[in-house]
Amino acid sequence: MTEEKIKITMFHLSSSGSNNYYLYRAASEDLRNKYDIELLSEEQFRYHRHIDQSDVYITTHGEYSCDYEKINIDLWHGFPLKGMAKMDKQEQAPDEHVHQHWSKVDMIMSYSALYNTAMNACNGANISQYRVTGVPRNDALFVGSAKDRLQSIFPELNTENNNIVFFMPTFRKSMMTPGKLEGAKEAGNVFGFSEFDKQQFTAFLDENQITLVLKLHPFEESFFSEELSNMSSQRILILNDDLLKQNQMDLYDVLGAADMLITDYSSVYIDFLLLNRPVMFLPVDLEQYKGNRGLLLEPYDFWTPGPKAYSQSELQQVICQMIQDPLLYQAERERIRNICHHYQDNKASERIWDLIDSYIEEQRDLIMERRKIQQEHKQLQQQVKNTIQGMIERNQLAQANEAIEHYLQSNSPDQDIFAMNGMLHLLNGDPREAILSFKKGYQHFPWDEDLVYNLGYVHEIIGEAEAARAYYQMALQMTGKPELQSLIIQRLGAIKG
Repeated sequence: MTEEKIKITMFHLSSSGSNNYYLYRAASEDLRNKYDIELLSEEQFRYHRHIDQSDVYITTHGEYSCDYEKINIDLWHGFPLKGMAKMDKQEQAPDEHVHQHWSKVDMIMSYSALYNTAMNACNGANISQYRVTGVPRNDALFVGSAKDRLQSIFPELNTENNNIVFFMPTFRKSMMTPGKLEGAKEAGNVFGFSEFDKQQFTAFLDENQITLVLKLHPFEESFFSEELSNMSSQRILILNDDLLKQNQMDLYDVLGAADMLITDYSSVYIDFLLLNRPVMFLPVDLEQYKGNRGLLLEPYDFWTPGPKAYSQSELQQVICQMIQDPLLYQAERERIRNICHHYQDNKASERIWDLIDSYIEEQRDLIMERRKIQQEHKQLQQQVKNTIQGMIERNQLAQANEAIEHYLQSNSPDQDIFAMNGMLHLLNGDPREAILSFKKGYQHFPWDEDLVYNLGYVHEIIGEAEAARAYYQMALQMTGKPELQSLIIQRLGAIKG
């Protein structure tokens, strides 16, 4: 971290409408010269050794909260339509945890006054934190050539003679919260219909020259992998996060290719309204969804400006109607669009960067003071840890254990504490507890090669050569320290011998 250049860290953990992805791409050359701006993928974030040394964090999913005081900016990932946090009927996080997170956020970028109200019902922030700017991903909807980009992903797609319909339902199950079920959608088909004939549906698409692009929420892609595979055909294309990443795109690079959108409770339609194209809805489990998740905006029919379908025959009938007459429901779409979007242009990223730039300039002295405080605190922490390490080396194990407990009363555990705690267990004759401590440290700090080496060492001394070899080889791949490399090679040779 250079002395004067402010560092801005952004997170790009999904390719399904990442506001950070578009904001980062929109940063001007002047901004990139003025600030040290980084966009971290999920893997880069996980293995970032110095994540806490940035000055500004821009998040979309609450990805990171530093232990030190920083500037935090939130872009979120869509218009709040479903109940979230305090308004989610199944939320288990205490209100104080929600408040604690959002109280650290300096600025929350917003669509409109309605967005402020809906979002604040969920997070309990303060109105002074909101800035009405629009969001970066919607800028991409105004860029041409979306159909060309979609065709580059699916070369077999005929964009000239086909009507392209996107189906993007919200998630009901998540790998993050596998025990939580929202709504009561039938598992037999992605539409949730009680009866569905794929062959008949494919014939309908073929007859009407329609290509359906099916994009599930990233949370659900793994749950429905087999079902998606069975659905795939020349007329039904499966779009997912991996495919977008492989083509170095985000969903909103191709969403503009849709002539029509089908969804249920996903707020993607609120963004799609900026294109003034047909939208239809499949609220097959509306009452159950309202009962166990909850909606922020009701009545549902008013806020969803398009026809509803509850069966395959209705779905096919409405698709034909909307394609033949895209002006159907136009007045309703425009009404909701004007309520939800204060801005209806491609300048959101520009407005946001102007705000960020101005805010950083206003806070520059405070940022530098915070840097100094953090550096001094880290130096003090290191002095304490050096003292504890000395106790361990002098076999003052009880004193070392007491010192670690005292340290943790006012500090979060770091990789050094996990390592020292593991060594205490090992020296006290409990290698299994040592392994647990090292593993826990590795889970929190997967970039730390010393913790991985320690795991190899403990497995070696208890005679588990295969596990020891695996950890040593992993540590060898991770480290750039010559001394540790030499030590690992020596240990591997001893095991082999």
